[in-house]
Amino acid sequence: MPSSSILIRNFKIEIDKNRILRLMGYKKRGIGITDSIRDVIAEEKGKLDRLLEPVSGYRIIDYEETNKHPVFADAEKVALCLCTIGLKLEQAVNTLMAEGEILRSLILDALGSEAVEVVAIQSDRILAEKALKMHFWPSKRYSPGYKNWKLEEQRFIFDILPAADIGVKLHEESCMMIPRKSISFRINFYTDKNLTTRRINKE
Repeated sequence: MPSSSILIRNFKIEIDKNRILRLMGYKKRGIGITDSIRDVIAEEKGKLDRLLEPVSGYRIIDYEETNKHPVFADAEKVALCLCTIGLKLEQAVNTLMAEGEILRSLILDALGSEAVEVVAIQSDRILAEKALKMHFWPSKRYSPGYKNWKLEEQRFIFDILPAADIGVKLHEESCMMIPRKSISFRINFYTDKNLTTRRINKE
């Protein structure tokens, strides 16, 4: 009997401002960063509570339910996951850009990128814990477009997961996700711990 998809909504989004500064090109902590820039970061960060709608959906399937792509080889089961923070932040970024608030738009966009990464990290941890409870060894997470798992494999993920339930669409030609602040990934579940190392090295 096929497994059903599960949604996760209770995410705790905490973003390190130093990561935002690094995304903006400030490689060395404290060098070249003005108080006004710090103030803008704090102000844009203060908008996140009303702009973020974090959610992820996942499904754990048997190998036989996959499309038999080589990246799934040797896996007993595969966890497929789709994460997003929704459209509101992206719309706010576009508004700031249209108003000529370039710095604010770049900062808010960077905050959004970090926020969806936090959602992916927390979803990854949940799935890794589930693998261990099921007596499997989890691989690292990998997204379509990484090495030999081409971006076009997004279509397989969207065939398996109820993307509409979390408000994510796939552009049919480009295979890019809408909203842009979305992440899809897989985690392979193995019966042999050694396979996790070999698979990671092979990919």
